[in-house]
Amino acid sequence: MVCIRCKHDTARRFGYYGKRRIQRFRCRSCRSTFAAPHTTFGEHYTDPETASKVLSLMLEGTSVRAISRLMGLHQQTILALMNTAAENAHRVFDTQVRNVRPKFVQLDELWCMVGCHGKNVRPKSPAGWGDQWVWLALDSETKMILSYHIGGRNALNAYRFVFDLSQRTVGRFQITSDAFKGYVGAIEEWFGADTDFAQLQKIYGRSEPGPEWYGSGRVIAAVPRVRSGSPDFTRISTSHIERANLTVRMHLRRFARKTSGISNTLANLKAAVALYVAWYTTSAART
Repeated sequence: MVCIRCKHDTARRFGYYGKRRIQRFRCRSCRSTFAAPHTTFGEHYTDPETASKVLSLMLEGTSVRAISRLMGLHQQTILALMNTAAENAHRVFDTQVRNVRPKFVQLDELWCMVGCHGKNVRPKSPAGWGDQWVWLALDSETKMILSYHIGGRNALNAYRFVFDLSQRTVGRFQITSDAFKGYVGAIEEWFGADTDFAQLQKIYGRSEPGPEWYGSGRVIAAVPRVRSGSPDFTRISTSHIERANLTVRMHLRRFARKTSGISNTLANLKAAVALYVAWYTTSAART
């Protein structure tokens, strides 16, 4: 080992220090002691290579508990790494995804829950628990996520979501959404007459008798409704954004249905989504 002080190649191992047992060295020439230089991931003790493996596993649908077993790290360490990476990912997405000129944009909302189902929320439940929705805007041609938002499925969050989309795009383009009424006022407010907007209302029919649950019916009709402009009827579709929703559920364990891998806090949900969106958008840009 080369001494970091006198630059002589006379340093030898000299025990360890700290609870992480970091290797220490001592120079035989100048008698100084030092530790080998190493890179860090933010303010974490975890080295960048291990942090990269942790985040890669998370983005491939592995749960936090499973990552903890595979990597030998505490669950709180994994969540801390996720939140640090998510802050950087959100900053990159927010600065880079600007002035995009799409032609066809599809909007949809993806349901998930924090802590428990909305029907099981009690007055003493932590803030943010219950049903949450991830709002996504997808470029139908490049499959790039243009905007995202997390919040309840109501008009207020529709306004916030569409506003963010309007800040990231330029030019006139066609927008297609589902039949949620909140989009009508939001798009009129932030885009006015500068867009071609249509909604696709799907009509479901029961195929078999039995208890009703999400997905138990099948689509028997899809009715397009023009809301503004002159949209191309052949491009009034939500198929691409619905496939993107499936991709989210496949790559983030906390979105898998009927499992115990759900988010326990709204902050962790937002961090996981921010990390995924940056990763997915980077992948779409490469392809």
